[in-house]
Amino acid sequence: MKTILSLAFLGVVFYCAFRIVPVYVENYELQDYLNNAAVEATVKQPQPKPKDLVNAIYTKAESLGLPVERHDIRVSVGRTVTIAVSYDVYVNLKLYTLPLHFTPSAQNSNI
Repeated sequence: MKTILSLAFLGVVFYCAFRIVPVYVENYELQDYLNNAAVEATVKQPQPKPKDLVNAIYTKAESLGLPVERHDIRVSVGRTVTIAVSYDVYVNLKLYTLPLHFTPSAQNSNI
């Protein structure tokens, strides 16, 4: 009986990990993209417009399957490029829906 309960517990842990870990990996990929976008926007001449960066970030988030809307993306371009994204992902775990809130951001300065 103890072995069956242990196996059931491990099954639940693996199932939850199988559902949750990919969301964190996608967030990490978006964070990496934001870091690169901030650096590129700082050194690129002429500097890209905030609207262009928002569109590029939105396209990247969409390709990753993240529920990001354009109004969730904040971009400031000047001597310092600041990018901030805020979004929620709801992971269905059959008996419980796990809400996850992510706020990836990046900043780079040409000083």
